Amino acid sequence: MKKLTATERQMQILQLLNKNGAMKTLDLANYFHVSRETMRRDLMTLTEQGLIDKWFGGVICSDHLSQHPFLYEDMKTWFQNSLKDSPASSKKELAVPAASAKTEENDSSSLKTQIARKALSLISPGSTIFLDNGEISLCLAKLLSRLSGYTIITASIPVVNICMATQNRVIICGGVVAPQVQASAGTSAADFLNQLNMDAAVFESEGFQAGSGPTSSDLDYSQVQKAALRNARLRIVLAESSKAGYSSLTQFASWQDIDCLVTDSCLDPAFRNKYADSMHIVFADPL
Repeated sequence: MKKLTATERQMQILQLLNKNGAMKTLDLANYFHVSRETMRRDLMTLTEQGLIDKWFGGVICSDHLSQHPFLYEDMKTWFQNSLKDSPASSKKELAVPAASAKTEENDSSSLKTQIARKALSLISPGSTIFLDNGEISLCLAKLLSRLSGYTIITASIPVVNICMATQNRVIICGGVVAPQVQASAGTSAADFLNQLNMDAAVFESEGFQAGSGPTSSDLDYSQVQKAALRNARLRIVLAESSKAGYSSLTQFASWQDIDCLVTDSCLDPAFRNKYADSMHIVFADPL
């Protein structure tokens, strides 16, 4: 990428945010090959102009946020679970009444568990499973921790913490730990997965707005997801319907590579119609 002026870089930042909905500050710095301090200055300029909103180490396009206010809780959770970019950046939050926010959080948690439970019902007992990183994946890990006889393969440190003291066999992919996703990542972890044959791989998408497949926020970790995709017989993606409102940094699969999407019944009908013939779409909640 040629060296850009600050103005050119800021214009491209807006283009990326208009396309993806939201991104993390560190990912933007890596994308433009600049320091985090340089990226913070760019984002501060755009924030002062009212073009973006910045909080929890990431940014979202102001127009996108006003058009999709229901995404706030998902985006808030995503940024909170990411590596904090700056203590000062965590100060800004949108005004949400406390009681309402708590209700939405409980509803979201319940839906994540429903999606995880539905995904588990699609997998044969005693299977060898690759389990992805993410909040719904952790719900699935908790369900598996109450069972026995499974082999769970994962790069996720939180998943290992949940599953290692259970009656299941747990295998962790080796590799360099990516702090922002709390998982091993890169070519070493991907090469390890390329040696294995798995009955199922369960992925979590961080968004799929106007895209042809699920996305991930970390380029190195997406290598792990792609390797698991290649080496599993059944490939399942878990995502709440609100994830159709934005996309993350990199696409790790196309929907044609996915056997089943487990989501909720609020999924955009246009998306259902477009991909119903290429994969099985399962709703975890009553229609």
